[in-house]
Amino acid sequence: MRRIDKGDADMIAIMREMSTEMRQYYEALFSDQLLSIDKHLTVFYPEVEILISEPNVTSEFLMHFPNLKLIFTLSAGVNKMPFDYLKANQVILTNSRGLHAEHMSEHALAMILAQTRQINLAVKNQLRHHWAHNEGEFTTVHDKTLCVVGAGTIGHALARKAIAMGMQVTGVSRTGRQQENYQTMYPTDKLIEAVATADVVVLMLPLTPKTYHLFDHHIFSAMKKGTTLINLSRGGTVDEVALIDALNNGQVGFAGLDVFKDEPLGSESVFWEMPNVLIMPHVAGDISDYLDRALNIFANVLADFRNGTEVRNRVDLDLGY
Repeated sequence: MRRIDKGDADMIAIMREMSTEMRQYYEALFSDQLLSIDKHLTVFYPEVEILISEPNVTSEFLMHFPNLKLIFTLSAGVNKMPFDYLKANQVILTNSRGLHAEHMSEHALAMILAQTRQINLAVKNQLRHHWAHNEGEFTTVHDKTLCVVGAGTIGHALARKAIAMGMQVTGVSRTGRQQENYQTMYPTDKLIEAVATADVVVLMLPLTPKTYHLFDHHIFSAMKKGTTLINLSRGGTVDEVALIDALNNGQVGFAGLDVFKDEPLGSESVFWEMPNVLIMPHVAGDISDYLDRALNIFANVLADFRNGTEVRNRVDLDLGY
């Protein structure tokens, strides 16, 4: 990757500790000093105009950077960012969209196959030293219909892989515009029609006021009996009371849940004891070289910003994603 011309840009702050070697590499690439900070600031940084940020900072925190012009979040989800402050101060918000496509789509498939090939049951039986040759119902994803709700970059990668496994793939997006790898696309207001045809529903939605509790009793009741639900988006997109009811009555046959309304998930949650639920602790987006991947996306965002061209990965502050 080429070195990025600094121009008139000032210091870049990053909410991460970095090794000396890594810092030197990226300071050379960005043509600028990287200042590592955390959330507990006691001083102001007027020299900082660019912030590489965690996805959940407050307006009070951002006030420590009076000349801030651009934020790059180390996450695709930005629902915890202070949108009103960003609008009032004309701060450009960008995210790590595109970083997660391959490994999160693999994660979704892993959770689906954990059910169809009884991997979840096998792990439990291994812990019990129990050879269970005739337990569990083994099925296949081949010829099944997958509905991706939130057909963005991760959904696109998932659709491509699901088709290679012989699945039919439909998608739901805000506009319903046709996309490659989807047999049918639905706008969000046709969600009931979309989920009614699916054997597997995967949520990849951003959390916004419009998607909060989008999956409720009404939507679950429209699904096929025994539908598999995978949620890799945000816990708030699902009404958990409605989901528990759907799991208990068999409307949802299996749920793979990586996200929850309250995290970490409390020990008292009924989800822990439900045999048709696979719980993972919000790790679908994790990968060992995450920071390197994110900073390489940021390098392109930074180049756009300094060149005065349209900044890629820009978040629409009105839509919230």
